[in-house]
Amino acid sequence: MKTKAFILTAFFAFAAIVMKAQSVEVYFSDNSGSPTNIRNAPNGKVVQRVPKDSDGMLTVEKAQNGWWKISGNSYDEPDKGEIRLTGAKSFYIHYSCIAVDTRNYGGQTLQLRSTPSSRGRVVYSFKDEKSLRPVDARNGWVKVKTLDGKHEGWIEAEWLCGNSVTNCC
Repeated sequence: MKTKAFILTAFFAFAAIVMKAQSVEVYFSDNSGSPTNIRNAPNGKVVQRVPKDSDGMLTVEKAQNGWWKISGNSYDEPDKGEIRLTGAKSFYIHYSCIAVDTRNYGGQTLQLRSTPSSRGRVVYSFKDEKSLRPVDARNGWVKVKTLDGKHEGWIEAEWLCGNSVTNCC
């Protein structure tokens, strides 16, 4: 009986580690024409506005219903350095305001898959470098949407770059 309980406990602990959300390096990419809102909760109160022409980069984690939690309390602006976020304990941004670029600089064919696995069905393939909106992340994979919203799927995180001013070579 103790062995069975141990095996179940070990299984659930392993599953929790494997399914753990991961962080993603992103940059601001808000096409609304307005400053980007940083909120104190998903769809919560606006606590800070990022200028609409920002090249800022940040790390996000724990995606939930289109909202990402910003890791820490700052973001990096290439010409200004670290910008501190204030007005809340936690900060959130909607996925439609951030992006990542693909790293297929050599013209490699990349594929979006139906599940976060190399065995998932291919739902979209492309050779050109693309900007994508991250929707979710887990176990080394990031669920993304194309900027035009026509394609959505999972891609290995290693093919993504969250730097707004240069590539990630």
